[in-house]
Order: sequence, then C-alpha cells, then structure tokens
Amino acid sequence: MGMAVLAAGTITTIAAPVSLDDLAEDVANRARLGMEARVVYDDNVLRLDRDRPVAPDRSKDDVRTTLSAVVDVAQRVSRQRLFLRGAAGYDFYRENRFLKRERIDATGGVDWQVGARCDGEASFRYGRGQTDLSDLGAPVRNTRESRTLTLDGGCTLGAGLHPEIGYRRRATDNSAAVRLRSDLEAERVSAGLAYHRSGRLGVALAVASETLDFPNRPLADGRPDSTRVRSATGRVTARGDALIASGVLGYAEADSRNPGARDFAGLVGGASLAWTPGSRLRLSASAGRDVDASGDVAAGYYLADRGELVGRTRIGRAVDLELAGRVERRRFRAVDPASTGARSFDRTAEVRAALGWSPINRLRIGLETVHARRATDAVYGTYRSTRGLLVLGLAL
Repeated sequence: MGMAVLAAGTITTIAAPVSLDDLAEDVANRARLGMEARVVYDDNVLRLDRDRPVAPDRSKDDVRTTLSAVVDVAQRVSRQRLFLRGAAGYDFYRENRFLKRERIDATGGVDWQVGARCDGEASFRYGRGQTDLSDLGAPVRNTRESRTLTLDGGCTLGAGLHPEIGYRRRATDNSAAVRLRSDLEAERVSAGLAYHRSGRLGVALAVASETLDFPNRPLADGRPDSTRVRSATGRVTARGDALIASGVLGYAEADSRNPGARDFAGLVGGASLAWTPGSRLRLSASAGRDVDASGDVAAGYYLADRGELVGRTRIGRAVDLELAGRVERRRFRAVDPASTGARSFDRTAEVRAALGWSPINRLRIGLETVHARRATDAVYGTYRSTRGLLVLGLAL
C-alpha cells in the first residue's frame, strides 16, 4: 500500500520513486490511508542573510515537527472516477513558536466521462499553512490560504482530433496585515485542439486568457491593481519505449492596469525529457519560461525562467534514491512599492538528495537533505539554508 505525504506545499509520495499523479493512472479503485511524522532541522528557518541580526526572542535555526493524516482514495462509479488525495496536519516549532500552524494540502474531484468520446476533470484544491519567510518580505506570522477550482473537458472527433475547453479560478488570501496587498484572485479560460493519431506522437495548440486581480491593492484612480495575460502555444510530445520528450513554444502578452508598469510581450515555453533505461532508473530534465503571478510577492506578474535535473533509482527491493538540482530566476513587473518585501528579481538555486527505505510493506522511512540559496534586491529575502529531514510514514 503506497502513502502520500505533504512536502513544501505539494503532494508527493514516500512510496517513491513515482509521483502521486503517476499512481493515479495505475489503479482505478484504491484506498490508501496513513499517518506521517516529519522532523526537519533548518539552519536558517528565518531566511536571514549573513549580516542580519536575529531578534532576541527568535532563533535562526530550528526544528519543525509535523504530524499529518494522509489520504489517497479513488473510486470508479460507472464511467465516473471520484478521487481525494492530500494531507492535513500541524507544524510544531521548538524555538520560533510564532510559526506553528496547521498545514493542509488536499485535492478532490471527479474524472468524468460521457459516452465513448467525451471526458474531462472537475477538481478543487485547498491549501493552508505558514508562508515560507523568504517570500514574505519580513519574518512574520502569516497564514496563506489558497483555493483552486479547475474544470476542463473535450470530445474526440474523427481522425484523432480532440478539441477541449478549460476554466480555472484560484484565490490566495494572507492573514498578516503587511501581506494583504498581495492577496490574489485569478480567472483563466482556455481552448485547445489536440491531435493524437497514435500513442507515439501528439500535437496540441491552445489559446488562453487569464485575469490577475489584487483586490487589496488600489491604484491612484481607486481601481484595484490587475494584469491580463494572453497566450497562444503549441506543444509536441513524442513517446518511445524508454523516452518521453515534450516541447512547448508560444507567445504571451501581459498587460498591467498599473500605468507605471512595464508590460511584456514575447516568447514562452520550454522542453522536457524523461528517460527510463530500465525498471530501476529514471532520469529527467526540464527547462522553460512562463508568465504568472504570486499571492506572496507584491507584484502584478513575473517572468520565470526555470531548469531542473532529477535522477531516481531503486536499490534492491526496499530502497530508493533521488538526486535533484533546480535553478529559477523570477523578474517581477508592476511591483508594488508600498508593500513589504517589494523586489524586482530573485534567483534561487537548490540541490536535494533523498533516500527512502521500506523495511516492511506498511512502513516508510525517509531521509532528505536540501541546500538552497536565494539572492534578491529586496531588503529581506537573500539567504542560504541547509535542511535535514526525517520522515516516518505508516499505512493503515
């Protein structure tokens, strides 16, 4: 029985080395329930640079303990497939007790099908927890609550054509007074046409329009700050016996309501490659650029350039190892100078090593170490951090 766990705001698994999304395609009906304990030592939990002093009532390094209940359930009812996956728990800090908070990340919904040709998904994701201090602009207590509704679907026509439409609405709310100007409400509509003549090659074209609203950030004319992002992209995916390659290329425009903001018009996209030379090894690489907005950093939108390398291997029956590296550069536009932590850019580099061991079927033990560096022109947010993690997971 596999187990899902909550890590850094995303759902992963310690029954690795596959992701929960991979598992979702394997078993139509399943019920995976469990409990998990995570102990993290972080030598810079406050995300301070070397020269910044630490307040007398706080500690730069700390130990966080998280106790969580975990669920990964799916049930097929006729042609419909209902699912719920995620985790809910609580963070306890030994020193910086102002950071202790509930930690929730769960997604539920239905993979629907009508007839033999039409299908899609309707899902809702909810998250709640303490924002990472590197994005807050100040070492303060802030509960970040996020909600995302996703609806999409399409119907297969003759000759392998599959037109589809999609809708997504997301919202991010912050509890700290210094972060309210970063609250985000976004609404996105999209339409696309995919062509899959065989299982080996696929081509898709898509257009999308998204409105990014910041209801608590008024402009000089009294209206709230807002950015509209429009894009047109094309994707090609090729699948072989051991190799999956995908490339995306498109054009995007970001127009801000803020009269002093710099708009964007240019290329977006990226490429990814996944190679599985055997049943015990998987290597993947990806790089790309996109346009998005954050409910953490006070800006109308940002351009993100990212790259990642990941290697996963299974050692024997019960041990798996993962090594990964990631770099990201974000350039922020329509920056709100009145907000705490305003910045024009940040650069993050991270390396990670993780080891998992399942001595018996229902028990999972994981060890992980992460070293991260970030540089930014904000007053707060440049830091180095090394974290060590111990995970104990028990399937019920």
